[in-house]
Amino acid sequence: MALQPVSGDQGHLWAAADGPLGRGFCLTLVRGRKPVQVVRTVGGKAHEMVYWRQLVGPGDGEAAGRRYFVGMARLSHWTLILQDGDFDGGLGMDPAIAGRLAAGTDVVVCRCDRAGRGRVRTYRDGVVGTDVTDHTEEAIRLVEKRAGIRLTGALLEQKRYLLVTVPKA
Repeated sequence: MALQPVSGDQGHLWAAADGPLGRGFCLTLVRGRKPVQVVRTVGGKAHEMVYWRQLVGPGDGEAAGRRYFVGMARLSHWTLILQDGDFDGGLGMDPAIAGRLAAGTDVVVCRCDRAGRGRVRTYRDGVVGTDVTDHTEEAIRLVEKRAGIRLTGALLEQKRYLLVTVPKA
């Protein structure tokens, strides 16, 4: 799925209603940990490296299953965990999993649904900090501000992702 530029910057079209993640997603950022460390922390199983097109859109992220189906990539000094689909919660919104991820570090989570509602939650040293609900666009901006990373479509599309399954807590 190619993304169309917005005023010279790809902006957040990836999260728009007609964008690649328009049906919903959960985006989790873990500070200072490499994807392989994150996989171990959550008890996940790494499968293969995939491109954006392979990760986004083909399934429902195992919404009704007993595991999360996610992609992980390195963004600066953060590991991005990306899960697509319209479902309740998501890996980063699961307090048991996010608490383990945030032991000794920071975690920032953005869960957005197909109706344009977003929720941002932060964790520090395993404890929930911020927990706010906002429109998708504002929720993404808050995540960008907390992480110091601009989450453009171009950035997300050019990454290769480690495909991982994680048991639900």
